[in-house]
Amino acid sequence: MRRDSDRETMVKPPTSNQATARPRRAGTLDRIDRAILEELRLNARITNQALSERIGLSARPCLERVRRLERAGVIRGYTALLDPALIGHGVVALAEIAMRDPSAATRQRLERALRANPAVAELQVIAGEYDYVARIAAPSLAAYEALTGDFLADPAFGIARIHTTFVLKTLKEFCGHSPSDDMNGDSQ
Repeated sequence: MRRDSDRETMVKPPTSNQATARPRRAGTLDRIDRAILEELRLNARITNQALSERIGLSARPCLERVRRLERAGVIRGYTALLDPALIGHGVVALAEIAMRDPSAATRQRLERALRANPAVAELQVIAGEYDYVARIAAPSLAAYEALTGDFLADPAFGIARIHTTFVLKTLKEFCGHSPSDDMNGDSQ
């Protein structure tokens, strides 16, 4: 547990169940909840006072809503976004992974290894030609090649192939899901 001094509230990091749990229902969020979520998505370090002023609610009810959203698992945690290049990751790749052996035991073994590897920043199970897509940050092409080579060489992981797309430039970074119902970018 860590203390977030800007908002004077205790925040627990998400458990593995919370990280994979689906929201109850999107319809349970009202306009004020969505405004709070959007402000926190854009700036999680905002003070409760500033947040309450931005959404037009007094500080106490604002804090109660934030705490309710945390308890409900809508807000799973707070994090800092780091620039990969500035922390020594000169290569960012999207690796699509196809399984040779799709058995449950092999998949679990691979998923455990990928989640435990600090170079794997994000991992998704996908449908289609590939089974997974992983965002991998490495210090160099050689380091990336060694990492993927190790995964391919180990028969316990059951990988048939890895298709890599290297990121040349990020035009829009993932900063959380927008709570807006408006998918056209015309939210107010």
